[in-house]
Amino acid sequence: MSFLFPGFLVAAGLVSAAVVVLHFLVTQQPRSEDLPTVRFVPDVPARSTSVAIKPSDLLLLLVRVLTIMAIGAAFAQPQLKPKHQRVSRIVMADVSRATGNIKEVADSAARYTQGVLATVVFDSVARDVNPNQLADTLAAIAGKPRSVRRGSLSSALITTLRAASRVRDGADSIDLVVISPFVGEERDAATASLRALWPGHITPVHVASTADVAGGADAAASKSTARVEWVDSLPAGNNALWSARPKPDTVGAVRAGTAVMVYPFLRRWQPAGKADSTVRVYARWADGTPAAFEQQGAGNSCVRSVAFSLPSAGDAGLRPDFIRFVQDLSAPCGVARDVAPLPSDFMTSFEGPKTLAPVSSIKPREMRMTPLVPWLLGAALLLALIELLVRRISGGNAGAAAAALEAEVAKRKGTGVAA
Repeated sequence: MSFLFPGFLVAAGLVSAAVVVLHFLVTQQPRSEDLPTVRFVPDVPARSTSVAIKPSDLLLLLVRVLTIMAIGAAFAQPQLKPKHQRVSRIVMADVSRATGNIKEVADSAARYTQGVLATVVFDSVARDVNPNQLADTLAAIAGKPRSVRRGSLSSALITTLRAASRVRDGADSIDLVVISPFVGEERDAATASLRALWPGHITPVHVASTADVAGGADAAASKSTARVEWVDSLPAGNNALWSARPKPDTVGAVRAGTAVMVYPFLRRWQPAGKADSTVRVYARWADGTPAAFEQQGAGNSCVRSVAFSLPSAGDAGLRPDFIRFVQDLSAPCGVARDVAPLPSDFMTSFEGPKTLAPVSSIKPREMRMTPLVPWLLGAALLLALIELLVRRISGGNAGAAAAALEAEVAKRKGTGVAA
């Protein structure tokens, strides 16, 4: 175990030492002496402070020290060090529309399970998956309809860099394995820059693309006429992609394809939840939230679900941008896909140097709260409550003893003998 801020632990130790010293100072009733003139002594409690040989209220002292040390340990941010190994591995698995067979991806990933500390599954969005659940995740994806989402190596690299920061303390170096068909549509302008952020070798594992499975023809790139579905015209409860907004608002623009329509649209709908891999966002509002979905159906059919109504008042329908907007909104389903393999010069630069990435070159994750902190603060709160209970019990016993002593003093005063 290590501490991010050990100074707080040292401070807690010093405060605990001060508390122990204070418990050696005892305030008590002085020893009684026999005085003949006791009737002239004022009737007030007498207390004196002295240094005891052993600390008073040992149980209360223990509770106070534990409370202070628990609070200090919480602020010191304890971290449990993971089991260390010389080389760890991160696996990136491509499940986008370009992948010909998800089962082949799963079989390839199974050959790289030794030393795996993190796994990333990606299409257009990358997800950090528990390595122990990777096989089940890929099996579940294989059992669903084929994804219509384009793969993004850039998105996967960003998530992988974050995962490496999380697992860097468990190894000396990290081996990154990427399982993908590596086709042209998965590369964008940021891919090379993001690749440069990884400080070591990348092992590419090629799997068949959809073009390879289809015998060289990109059948998925064919297009068909979309059936446009207007959410405002559907019966209530007959739409699984959208739900009514608690409070409708107005948005000034929406983009569909390459066309943008500027108009004060009334927004009454919001996405109902997380869409599956057969659904992609077709249009977005000016604030970036989805305004229309395109859902792949059986065969080559698709339904375009639009969560707004076209303007029916004013001259909006006569404007050229409105005409282009309607044309793009009713454009055929499907988009042209680049399933040609990435060029060899890109793959050479993608693999990078022959040495693995040293963890010293990977930026550690910025973490200000460790899992142990809530437990330590909870323990401190419980100990504070126990201290109140101990003080109440100790106070009751001390009060009873003081009452007995005062009664004895009063009795001796009545007989003329000092207590």
